[in-house]
Amino acid sequence: MAAGSELFATKGYGSTTLDDITRRAGVSKGLFYQYFPSKEGLVFALQEKASREFAARVSAAAAARADWPGKLDAVVLVCFEHFTGGSTHGGSLFQHLPGEIADPRGPGSSGHKAAHQHLVEVIGGLLHAGVAAGAYRIDDVEATALLFFTALHAFVRPLRHDDDSVSDARLVRAAQHLVRGAAGVSSTGVPEVGVPTVGVDR
Repeated sequence: MAAGSELFATKGYGSTTLDDITRRAGVSKGLFYQYFPSKEGLVFALQEKASREFAARVSAAAAARADWPGKLDAVVLVCFEHFTGGSTHGGSLFQHLPGEIADPRGPGSSGHKAAHQHLVEVIGGLLHAGVAAGAYRIDDVEATALLFFTALHAFVRPLRHDDDSVSDARLVRAAQHLVRGAAGVSSTGVPEVGVPTVGVDR
């Protein structure tokens, strides 16, 4: 899988052949087919792996904050970094793929479904825990988790149609206010320090 990830990141999906992958991995095609039905099958497996790793980063970022409002802010920041390309091979896996598997953020793609499932589960778990602790006031956790997930896709630059009228810093703060409000948490005092300082216009 590592060989495929590296090649897709450097050469793109279309330019990477099965021969390239097996040569880089040092395996035969027969062995490759024991694990993956096709090159596309390898892509789907890599998407699933990247989605799980992304969800784990989100969970870890939330766990690192002791205060419940801060947990929400941390999740927003991790999603900002991910959706704006701050991650490494995870994002590049999906940039040069054909048709319906081209973008994990596309509603019909396998990668999107995996990312949706894992990330919404993590967000839902955080919201459930916050409600149980008496920190969040949410009537419908599942719907709120889905709203949270959907709202954070505003960080995906292509979805903004190259509209730079709202800076990344403003968008991050607005997202933090939005998710705090959805969780029934006061947005007063959203920390300025929570806004990324690298690659974000203030």
